[in-house]
Order: sequence, then C-alpha cells, then structure tokens
Amino acid sequence: MFLGDVFYALIALSYPRASKLNDMNSMKRQTISIFAIVILTFSFINQTQASDEYPPASVGSGFSEPYSTPEWSLSAIRGYKPLAPGKIGQGEHPLCASAKDAHCADSTSLLADLVVPPCYSPTDRFCIEGLEMSIEGSPVVAGSLLRELKTASTPADAASGLPKGGSASIWTTPTIHQGGSNNYAVVVTGGYSKSKEQSQFDAFRFSASVYPVTLKSGTYCPYEIYEVIDQFGEANTSSRLVGNNCSNTTFADKCILTETGTCVVPAEFAPNTRVSLSLRMDNKVTGWLFGRMKDVDMKSTALDNKNNLLRVEATSLNLMSAKAWVTKKEAPNYKLLWEDISTKWFLTKAAFDEWVASPYTQWGDMIPVGSFKQFAMWEPLLKPEAKDNWRWNFAASNNNIANSPKCLDESGRANIVGLVTTNAPIYDGGAPRFNDGFLDYKLAGLHNKADGSLFIGSYDLVIRSTFARCLYGFTSAPLQATVSVMSADGTTSNVATEVVQERDGWISLEARNFTFSTPTARVKFSQTATATNKGPTSNEVKNPVTAKKITITCTKGKLIKKISAVNPKCPAGYKKK
Repeated sequence: MFLGDVFYALIALSYPRASKLNDMNSMKRQTISIFAIVILTFSFINQTQASDEYPPASVGSGFSEPYSTPEWSLSAIRGYKPLAPGKIGQGEHPLCASAKDAHCADSTSLLADLVVPPCYSPTDRFCIEGLEMSIEGSPVVAGSLLRELKTASTPADAASGLPKGGSASIWTTPTIHQGGSNNYAVVVTGGYSKSKEQSQFDAFRFSASVYPVTLKSGTYCPYEIYEVIDQFGEANTSSRLVGNNCSNTTFADKCILTETGTCVVPAEFAPNTRVSLSLRMDNKVTGWLFGRMKDVDMKSTALDNKNNLLRVEATSLNLMSAKAWVTKKEAPNYKLLWEDISTKWFLTKAAFDEWVASPYTQWGDMIPVGSFKQFAMWEPLLKPEAKDNWRWNFAASNNNIANSPKCLDESGRANIVGLVTTNAPIYDGGAPRFNDGFLDYKLAGLHNKADGSLFIGSYDLVIRSTFARCLYGFTSAPLQATVSVMSADGTTSNVATEVVQERDGWISLEARNFTFSTPTARVKFSQTATATNKGPTSNEVKNPVTAKKITITCTKGKLIKKISAVNPKCPAGYKKK
C-alpha cells in the first residue's frame, strides 16, 4: 500500500550555504538521506550573491510546478542501517546492485526507486504500454516509442515481487507542442520497500508525468547514483555525471533528463492538449491518484491476478506560477513569515543573526502539495507571473478517506479508489476528507492572474462507484451530485458542474468557475428517495446538476455585491438587500 502523502525532500537545512549561483547544481547533488520522509517548507534553499534575478539582502519564495531532474529520474536500490547507539549521523544507506546484493545483506530494510520502462512485448509487466495525444476536441491518436534513454537499470527479483527498474523514455506523437517538436518525455516512477522481516516488497510511491520536450545534442552525459562515505563515516549515496568530457551545463541548459550526447529540454504543451497514458502496473499500486489535469477519463482493468492496466486520459492544465521577494530589513513586518524564518531555518540564534547581517539572498521553492501554512505566510508578497505553465501529471497516495475501511474492503483494496485533480497552485495531495456527508478537498491560490483578471479554479473528481455507494450507504440506482466551494471566511457558494456521469464502474464530475485564495471544494452525492436496488439500464448515466441559479444583492455600507448561486448567501458582514 502507498504511504499517505509521501514526498522525498532535500534536507536543505543540513547543506552548507553556497555563495555563488553556479553552486546551486552541485548543492543539489549533495549526499542525502533518501529515507527521510518529510515535507519541508522549501524543497531547496540556496544562499547566493545578488543579481538581476536575486535582489540583494533579501529572502524569497514562490510556487511553480516542478519538473523532473536527471538525478531524480534514475533507478536505484538502497539499503538502510539505523544509526548505532552513541554515534552521530543519519544511519547508513548503502547502494545495492540488486535485492539480493550481499553488500546490503545486513540492512534492516531495502528501498527501491524505480523508473518504469516502456513495454517491449505483450507479456511485459510494470511498463508503459502507450501514449496517445491530440488537441482537445479531437480523438486521441496513438504515438510511438522513439527510445528509452540509456541510463542504469536495476534487476527484477521475482521471489520478492520487485519489478525491473528502467529509464525514462521519449515518445513521438502527431501533436506538435509549443517548442515546435512532436517529442514527449514520459517519466513514470515507483517506490518499493521491504523490511528484513518481510518476504515481499510493498509499493509506497507512484508518479507519472508527460512532458513536451526538445532534444539538444552536445557533450552531455547521463547521471549515475554512486556510493560515498559521508562526513559521519557512513555509507550513503549521491549522484554525478558519468563519462568523458561531460558538459557541466545541465542546470543552465534546463535538462530534465540526460544521456550520452543528449539533453532533454522541457517545452510547453499546445493549449488544452488531450493526453492518454496506459500503464501495466502490479496491483500493489492502490489508493488515490492526484495530479494536474482536467476532464479526466480513467479506467483500471485486471491483466492477470497480479497486474492491472491503468489508462488515464485527460486534458493538460495551464498552472499559475508566482514569486515573492522581501528584503531582510522589511521581513520583520510580516510576522508569520519572520517567526518561521527565525525559528525553523537556523539551528542556533547565532547562525540566524549572522544571516540577518549578511548581504546574501535566500530563495526556496514552495512545495505544491500541502504547503498551506507556507502559502499563508507568503501570500501578501506573492506576485503571479505572466507565462504558460502547461502540465499533465498524476501521483498516488493511500491517504484514503477516514473511517472507511469497510468501503475499501468492499470496493477492493487491490484497486485504484479514485482520482482528484486541480489547477490550484497549492493542494491537499491524496484523497478528499469525508466530513459530515461531504467529500472535502482543500486548495489554495492567488485571487488574480498577472493581467489582473480572476484566476478561475478547476477541480475534477473520479471515484470508484462501489466505494462511493458504500460510503453513503446507497443502492445501485443512479446518483446525483452537488458541488460547493467553502471560502476561508466560512461562506459557501454552489458551483456549476458541467457533467456528473457514471460509466464503466466510475463516477466522475467536474467543478469549474470558483476563485481563491484558500477554498475547500465540497462534493455531496445523493439519491432520490424512490431509488431501488435496480441498477441503471444503460452503460452511461448522465446527471447534470439542473438547479436554477438565483442572484441576490448584498450590501455592506456603500459596498454592493451580487451573488449568483443555486442557494446564494451573503458573505460575512454583508446584508441581503
């Protein structure tokens, strides 16, 4: 099963502070403890000299959907040995050639980070079966595999249920992206772990991304994971370029993947590109999917008693990105931010005081998943950027709806339960929370775009029919759904759903046209009182929300607001006119 909301983060606070911009890439390759399963305020922190992009003596943050990186798109198996009593360090993480490598025999657990390779035969499993694509409004058309990148692989171990780890792959489709090419990188990763007492590996992490790319030739080299002895005298792992006369400009060239002679550079999707990805995955991949897409059509079918075919088709999303800067002199005016900096960024007050007095600038990226506290601290300073940021990705979590083990059993624990996707810059990865009959999903974002227009939210939910019916105690009769958005001040307004439909064992709905900054999307399913156990008579049941909207006028002194909704209410402090 997948661990809920698991994300590997760089242990940024343990890094030495860099003094030059070009130190950033080397810092990213510092030795890290990959068993540190944490969510940090910043996925990367760097101290640097001032430049046009980095103002002097300042601190900054922002959000932008992250890309893959060459170092984090490699297959590797590592062991773990806990820290010995009385010693200082972080425990050992030796690099293992295989699940049975004698070098890792005394490890208390093994962790495998695997990149999913393409399928090369009908009998292959744990592989990418196909990529299809089109511009929205047209049926998707099958693409073809150009090649799997040449980076290190890891062997399968059938006895313990560990699949083979491969490399990212490049595919060609009929759809041209904004970079002027029809090449796309597919990066699918899975994490597996096994304690010494276990005989079988468990799946705990899964993600899939499709990137429009261009291929740049040059003296580029692949990265490799290698074992080092760290500052504590422990075996650990790091990454490095491998080869002769390697160009060390992969960071400057924005390579998201590399191999000998090739840098894979990201581009932007053509607006509203429709993408379909088909994966053969073992049925240990369970729980909830969440990600960046809209108008989702998902299907999971059994290939055999151990593997499923997962097909996800959806339209790409254009996401917001934003940055915030404040000088160290002005930062104390932002109480929440300054308290966080002074108490969490530095191990000692002396180190904090030294940083305050230094001319250096500090920058860190805000993690999109779960960083609601950090967003609240930076929101007054964040300024949206006027640029495209088209993405298509999803990941998995078993952070299932609370208090529903019975429904998980009834719908099948060896199944994908559902998928939630949104264009919100900050979102609550994993499953919606089941509260008072509502499926709640927390979001956060800026109210306006760079041009001053409203930033309009989107939210899609796909849920397995058997799970939803069990959760609500419903029969097999058709369902209806309402969607509302609850603002941070407690006011609630209904949102139009373009379609609510049930097909092939899945219920899907779409919520549109809501605004930010920290709303909660709320979904409630219902059945008519006359519903019986007789199921739908057709393969597809559509139940559009047809309730008529009403417009009311609300006043607060000289301020006037018009609220349109199915059941409109005036915001806090306003009175209905």
